[in-house]
Amino acid sequence: MQLTAVTNEVLPDTTPGALARILRTAADAGVTTFEVRTMEGKRFPAMEPDAWKQLRTAAKDFGISYSAVSPGLFKAELASDLIEVQARHVLPMSLDLAEKLDVKTLIVFAPLRSAGDPQSAFAQIVDLLGDVADRAAERGFEVQLENLPGSWADTSDACLSLLTEVNRANFGYVWDTGNLYEAEGVTFEAGFEKLKPFIRNVHMKDGRIEGGKMIWQQYGKGVTDVKGQIAALKAHGFDGTLVLEAACHPHAQDDFANSLGYLRSIL
Repeated sequence: MQLTAVTNEVLPDTTPGALARILRTAADAGVTTFEVRTMEGKRFPAMEPDAWKQLRTAAKDFGISYSAVSPGLFKAELASDLIEVQARHVLPMSLDLAEKLDVKTLIVFAPLRSAGDPQSAFAQIVDLLGDVADRAAERGFEVQLENLPGSWADTSDACLSLLTEVNRANFGYVWDTGNLYEAEGVTFEAGFEKLKPFIRNVHMKDGRIEGGKMIWQQYGKGVTDVKGQIAALKAHGFDGTLVLEAACHPHAQDDFANSLGYLRSIL
């Protein structure tokens, strides 16, 4: 498994110039692969020129490479104007900039559920994601669906339904164990058995539900069973990216280092 950091989860710093400090902190800790998401308060592909320049020079400056880009596509209700705008404009821009970073993996979400969703909503979402996968495939990209509470890919069963129906060779799954726990309130075992054929990327979180709200904690301190997840991935022979989503509530300076240390102790 390849340990991977996230551009906004290493340090609690969104000020100008923060990206360089974030990349250096991870590289000094021996983590030289990043998933590109939010930088200095702005999500890829919308970023300040200095942050973009830093991304482009990170290989030379810190030995950094990138595993995927996550522009937050389709984190809106199906009826929102944003869905069409993102599909038409943000998607191709994301692919264009990803290519300049030598990245060929795009992470997407399913639209958010709404009481006003029509009966055809599931079929519309399958068509949307299938079209994204096809357009990405034309350019040699893999697309990965990330589960998110409140979306049409919130639970293990919902993810399985979309992955099965979209049914594209370049369409895989980001197993976000913390998000699944938040949506389902149970540990990972049953969902993993259903989804493991599709898993190409793992987002690792730990935490617990308190007062009806998910509280993220450093690895080993929550109840999502990080140790059990790693054992299951090893038994499955997973050799993809293991992404440290290490930021807690509130995001502390030592979250990344402490969670990384715990993760290395069980790998």
